[in-house]
Amino acid sequence: MPMKGVFMNKILSITSLLMFHASTCFAQEAYDLGEIYVSAGFQDININKTGSSVKVLQSDELKTNVFDAVNLLDAQSGIAMSSSGGVGSQTGIRLRGLSQSYVAVRVDGVDISDPTGTQNSYDFGGIMTSGFDQIEILKGSQSAIYGSEAIGGVINFKTNNSKTIGNNTETNITLGSNNTVTANIKLTQVEDSGSYALSINNMTTEGYSAKSDNDETDPYSKTEVRLVIDRNINEQLTLGATALYSEEEIDYDGFNHEFDHIDRTRSAGSIYASFDSGSITNKIKRSFSNTDRYDRNGWNKSFIGSRDVWNYTGQTIFNGANVTFGYEESTEEADIDGQIKDYKETAVISEVNYALGKNSDISLAARRTSSKNYGDDTTYRLAAINRHQDELTSRLVLSSGFRAPSLYELFDSYYGNSTFTPETSLNAEIGLEKKLNETSKLSATIFNNTVDNLIEFNNDTFAYEQYNGSMKTSGLELSSNLKVSDKFNLNANYTYTKAETGDVKAVRVPKHDIVLNIKNQFSENFYSLLSVKVAKDIEDTVWPSNVQMPDYEVVDVSFTYDMNDKSSVYFKVQNLADEKYETIKGYNTGGRQFFAGIRASF
Repeated sequence: MPMKGVFMNKILSITSLLMFHASTCFAQEAYDLGEIYVSAGFQDININKTGSSVKVLQSDELKTNVFDAVNLLDAQSGIAMSSSGGVGSQTGIRLRGLSQSYVAVRVDGVDISDPTGTQNSYDFGGIMTSGFDQIEILKGSQSAIYGSEAIGGVINFKTNNSKTIGNNTETNITLGSNNTVTANIKLTQVEDSGSYALSINNMTTEGYSAKSDNDETDPYSKTEVRLVIDRNINEQLTLGATALYSEEEIDYDGFNHEFDHIDRTRSAGSIYASFDSGSITNKIKRSFSNTDRYDRNGWNKSFIGSRDVWNYTGQTIFNGANVTFGYEESTEEADIDGQIKDYKETAVISEVNYALGKNSDISLAARRTSSKNYGDDTTYRLAAINRHQDELTSRLVLSSGFRAPSLYELFDSYYGNSTFTPETSLNAEIGLEKKLNETSKLSATIFNNTVDNLIEFNNDTFAYEQYNGSMKTSGLELSSNLKVSDKFNLNANYTYTKAETGDVKAVRVPKHDIVLNIKNQFSENFYSLLSVKVAKDIEDTVWPSNVQMPDYEVVDVSFTYDMNDKSSVYFKVQNLADEKYETIKGYNTGGRQFFAGIRASF
């Protein structure tokens, strides 16, 4: 059956299921929806009113993982991280079995993926949690909202999410193994008329050898500045802007491990105006990002990638539904050693959110993307949530996605092919969440995602080719957050993932992934956190085929003492048992490491 026929049959099946799913809502009693808002649509929405699977990491949790964003993300259900060495080394994500080229990344609403890569993707090496108020993990195909690359999901980093009126200053300093030093300061001001947040972050480390066949160190350093500001000019007009600038120096182990070195700068930002015109709320936004990296010993040395995006959205209420519509235009350019390639795409977007009674919500989003370079694609997302009695919530999602061929895949003189068309996907999932009390809950999600029209590298022809085959990922995510007693909390995640292209297993994806976090409150101001990560049944590539990787178990432990309600000291041991393991074949993970720090706010 053609793809469109399959899609329509699934639309009809899921619609019938959604109507049954919603039919019980009108006789139910509502309960508190909370006040967490996420970017799961064209307009921010309460997390308990969206059918999409969203995990939110908030400020308090981020403060306990100052520079260790990789381990923090790796501990979430459905996520597997892999690094080619220590902090700052090239680091990738697998979200529900799909690699980083299928994961869209936004920092303060701006796409900061690198257009000069073989595929558009974001390198998570060196990402720090310091200065962020919220990290959102949207799972499943989100292309109807976010466009290309969002087949597996989206990671949103937000610098300012505070609604507390007043001024606040936060500082943090951490010292640790391998002469690691991190420091950050964040200034926040929130008023009725607007807000701003300025975050300045710095990290240096001597590191350790990235590869296991030598023992020279691979140092890393990074300085990053982020600014988010908005101002209500009057009751009808709001202006805002964001800015990001970072500089990095990265030593890595390639063909010449003693001299392999990358200098990388990133700059990104946006400006927007939001204004009311009668019954329509309008928003015009321009955003840009630029990545400039110089690889001292690479085959190609200079990589300069840029992106420029214009966006308009209008939002109104029509027959009780919240309706968003808009238009988007983006241009990407890749300059590799002076060879410049670019393409432009346009998109028409829409989303309808409708409340079916007090306890059920449904949304339908659509995007029509067009490019003279790779053709057209239409994506959809249908999502529903129902808040049942007894604090039980169910979610249903059917969504499609696409990944546009990268500039490298289209235009590289040897490896590319200008006739490539987008990869496409179809995702379905169902989830249940049971709230046990104000501090405890259980959740389960079953997911299935199929990616067609794959663009892959052929090891025989040494070129990219487009296949008729499919990549399929499916699995189960289980999560629990339990307050066992006043002094003891247990959080546990288990993910089962089956990810294959044909009969070839996806690499760096554990079939079984278990994470336990145990928090013990010794006293009112002193507590410990024990984290256990277990990964089983993993493969990686050793050219030209896959090899089995050893299972591993990693234990981290930290202790925090609150000196008062404004300042704390902490001590952390990573890999307490000094486990010898790899997430990428042949690359080190550093062994046992120690860190201590102090944080304060005033």
